[in-house]
Amino acid sequence: MRKKLVIALFFVFAVAVPRASALKLIADTIGVRVYFHQSKVNLLPDYKRNSERLDSFINELHKVQTNPQYRFRSINIKGGASPEGTKRFNNWLSKQRADRITEYIEDNSIVPFNEYQVTYEYPGVDWEGLKRFVLNDPDVPNRDQVLYIIDHPGPGDDRVKRLKALKWSIPWQYLYQKYYPPLRASQVQIIFDRIFKLDSLRKAMFRPLELHDSIDTLRFKFKFNRLLPQLPFYAAFKTNLLYDLALVPSLGVDVYMGNNWSVAVNWEYAWWKCDHKHWYWRAYGGDIEFRKWMGKKAHEKPLTGHHLGTYFQLLTYDFELGHRGYQGRRWTKGGGIAYGYSKPISARFNIDFTLGVGCHFGNYYRYVPIDDHYVWKKTRKRLAITPTKIELSLVWLIGSLNYNEDKEKKAERERERRTLANEPIR
Repeated sequence: MRKKLVIALFFVFAVAVPRASALKLIADTIGVRVYFHQSKVNLLPDYKRNSERLDSFINELHKVQTNPQYRFRSINIKGGASPEGTKRFNNWLSKQRADRITEYIEDNSIVPFNEYQVTYEYPGVDWEGLKRFVLNDPDVPNRDQVLYIIDHPGPGDDRVKRLKALKWSIPWQYLYQKYYPPLRASQVQIIFDRIFKLDSLRKAMFRPLELHDSIDTLRFKFKFNRLLPQLPFYAAFKTNLLYDLALVPSLGVDVYMGNNWSVAVNWEYAWWKCDHKHWYWRAYGGDIEFRKWMGKKAHEKPLTGHHLGTYFQLLTYDFELGHRGYQGRRWTKGGGIAYGYSKPISARFNIDFTLGVGCHFGNYYRYVPIDDHYVWKKTRKRLAITPTKIELSLVWLIGSLNYNEDKEKKAERERERRTLANEPIR
């Protein structure tokens, strides 16, 4: 009897336990925003493509409820309002808008769900959403004071009153025109688990993407990638076309460091000679530059637009074209201030023009070639304030997000932003 019991326990732990542990649940969400007119609670299908969003949401809900790869948990419905009106009225708007969404989902859901699987939030004014808009827009008037008011409600929550009183209502009018319309919305989220076998999970994580991959596979891979510690990466390789034309090949790299700062390092090298005519064309050296990027283009995308920097350079050379030669003694040094502009010319390429003015100093030999010898004549010092850097560089952008949008895509994104913000489309 004891022997049979041991054998039974062995099979339980050897077979049942591995199968149970072979499943992995990964939490996920699918959400949608539904928009309302100012001070209204009627759900209008044609307003801001509400019907298109809701139909897609209902299809996703049905898939989560019926597909064995998912485990449906709950639905969260959050009603929102913009800061106009009284606190009591906004709380009423928040609840009514959430109720309209609930009714729509109940009427259109293919698979019914019980009331315990639905959670509600009635925050009234969507202050968190407004804060996100302000944080992402450096042009908000009195931005720091606006953020302070949002984060520090006074007695009875007097944030609306304080925003209206700030700087003759200029910040209030800016927010009213640009960001209050998209705050008049309700948010709906499906909360569920994705079910994976450990073997298939391991294969899905490390298999490269293929053309026939389903949308669910792509979503999972991107969702998994977001769990990893990743930082945006912007960098560029470049070559100075002016140096290249002068037969001094050059290569540089510019790495974005954040907060509109970058570090650029350049190197050039040429070692050409022709002993028959005493023809020498030799130069090598480089520079390092710390750049501050400025202007509208620089705020839209790193490594684009105006830049101002300070640089330090080292160079050694030996130039002789058959009559008189000049050879740098050790290193010639220079440094100064440079201004430039980087203009997109395609999705992954820019043209960068840079001009630097500063101090150039060092010793050099002056010599004369005679037969097979090089006769030294003088040692001179060079010290001058002059242009010491000129670039017309072809720049190759690298990094997953480091590309230039074409005009059509940029215009489409701007139209969508204006539509969501209820601004006139130009």
